[in-house]
This record gives sequence, structure tokens and C-alpha cells, in this order.
Amino acid sequence: MKFKNPEIQNLLDKKLSPHEMAAALDEILHLERQKNNEIKKEYDRLSVIINLIPNTISWVNSDMTYFGVNKALADTCNTTPEDFVGKTIGFHTKERFFYEFVTELFRSKSDTIYRELEARISNVDRTYLVSGTKLEDKEKAVVIGVDITELTKLKDHVSFTEKLANLGEMFAGIIHDINNPLMMIEGNAKRIKKRITDEESLELLSKIEMSSQKISKIVKGVKVYIRQDGDEPHTMENLGSIIDDALVICENKLKESMVAITLDPKINKIIIPCHFTQIFQVFVNLISNSVDAISGLQEKAIEITASETESRYVIKFQDSGNGIPKEFQDLIFNAFFTTKDRGVGSGLGLSLCRKILEAHGGSLAIDNNAKNTTFIIEFKKQ
Repeated sequence: MKFKNPEIQNLLDKKLSPHEMAAALDEILHLERQKNNEIKKEYDRLSVIINLIPNTISWVNSDMTYFGVNKALADTCNTTPEDFVGKTIGFHTKERFFYEFVTELFRSKSDTIYRELEARISNVDRTYLVSGTKLEDKEKAVVIGVDITELTKLKDHVSFTEKLANLGEMFAGIIHDINNPLMMIEGNAKRIKKRITDEESLELLSKIEMSSQKISKIVKGVKVYIRQDGDEPHTMENLGSIIDDALVICENKLKESMVAITLDPKINKIIIPCHFTQIFQVFVNLISNSVDAISGLQEKAIEITASETESRYVIKFQDSGNGIPKEFQDLIFNAFFTTKDRGVGSGLGLSLCRKILEAHGGSLAIDNNAKNTTFIIEFKKQ
């Protein structure tokens, strides 16, 4: 009979006495226990390090099952590492991308492969840069995933921003070309009105004049929206005028969704130092977001009211929505977070609104005491 342990086999080959044999075996077992303890300590130390790594790590078998995962992957799937053991690869998502990736890895002639994979995990769309490496026996492998979801969104946003910048330049030229004939139409309509007395003709000319003025106002709103004034100094602006211009830009959206809007006249008395364009964009974002949020409700209304304290102007922006769920309230001001369907919202609106207002010494917050969805905007008095 042969023993796999060479040290025990050597003892048998030496033909020691039973007493010597027992002493030698005790020494071997003692050394084995020490070695096992050292291995366990090293394993525990590595486990702590592996579980501190934010990237997902899984150990997989060629029969397409897990034999271990780290804490980051388990936390992402709202479960425990033990729950993965023995289960089919990719059980935590409806897509088969991870399963197909591991299948490709074990079939590949290369020991390591890389892929960018998308999956919906715990009701969140994620993008991972995944690497898989076969272990020495080629029957097992380690798969490491780096969550690049935010980076991908940022890359898409940068690309979209570049397109918008180019479109803005084109728009600026178009707006300039539109303004000149509009001024001519309006001026000629006024001159003709002075020369005729026919009531019907005067009424038609008045409609032409009013239409050209409305187009001019829309053109002005678009021009403000695409303008960049970050390097310009603050100027004293009437908040009512800013909101009026924002409503012009959102007019079609408000009409299509049949949203009624009420504006507190006290807003027209508030004069603040600001970048006109930036505060204009804040209100365009808030109006647009509200319309999207309440478009499916029976009652569709937005109300903007004003009040003041000794040191601040307080604007309440309220729509007929049922409020923002508490689980989203700490997230909605984060860049890229959105509750809209994929491809509809970028998740940048409220994040940028808060940053703009804070840069103006103001603030943007949710009013949890209100029955309906309400944002509180504050500006410092000078």
C-alpha cells in the first residue's frame, strides 16, 4: 500500500519502531496543522481584501455554475455570496450575456478574454467591462467586472453635448436670419395700419403684427436657451421676466399636455443679480420635468408662488403630482439619476438646477410638508 504523502511513505520505508513511528507521525501532523492554519489565515486575509474590492468577482466552473463570488457582486444582486454557490451563471439577470461570455471563455483558445456587457440587475440598467481568466486546470475560471455605467453615460452625454453645441451655432445663425424679416414684417404692418381705415384690413394687420411679435418672443427664448454666459458678470434681472421667457419655450409642451399654469404676480417684483441664461434654464428644466411627471394625471396644473423673508426670496414651484418617494429624494439631485424611461431623460436636469442655484448663493430643495410635488427655490437678497 502506497501513501500519497511522501513524508509518511518515507517513514514506512525506514522501518522504524512503533514508538519512533508514533513520534514521527505526531511531528508530521503537527506540521500539517501549522501549515493548514497558515493557509487558513492567508485565505481569511485575502477574503477581506477581495470583499473590499468594489469590482464584482466570481469564480465559475466549466459546467456553468458558480463556486464563489465576492461581496460586491452579492450586494449588487441584493443577496449573499453563499446564495450564488452551485447556481447557473447569470441567474441574477434576465439577459444571457454573462452566461454566453463564460461559455465563450471556456471554448476560447486564449486564457483571458474581455467584453463590454449590458444587463439589468436589481431593476437597474448597468454596463460592465468584464474580463475572464481560466485557472490552471482549465475547468475553472475567475470573472472580474468593472461597473462603467456612469462612465458610459458621461461619454454619451459628452458626445450629445458636442452635437448640441454644433446645433447651437447653427441655430444662432438661423435666429439672426429670422429676426431681420420679422422686424420688417412688424414695421411694415405698423406703417400700413396708419394709411388705411378699413376695419377688416386693420384687424388682419393687427393679427400679423401680433403673430410677428409672438414669433420674435419665441426666437428670443431660443436664443437665450442656447446662449452661454458663464463668464459674464451677474446683472440685475426681473425674475418674472425670466419665468415668462421660460414659459414661452415650454408653451407647446404645456398645451399638448393640457397643463394649466398659475403665476404669482409678486414674482414680477423680485429683482435679483444673476446670469439670466442660467436661471432661465433652471425654470425651463423645472417646467419641463413637471409636465413629464403629471402628463398622465387627471388634474394637470403647475403653480409658481413667491414670498420673502428678511434675507431671502422664496419661490415655491408646485405641480399636481403626488410628491417624490422618499427612496428617491436623496438621489434625484445626483447627476445621471432619472426615474424616466431609458432614452427619455439624461438625469442631469435637477443636478444642474441645484448647482446653478448654489453658484448664485441660492438653493433648491424638496418641500415634504406640501401635499403635492413641491420644490422650494431660494435666492439671497442683496
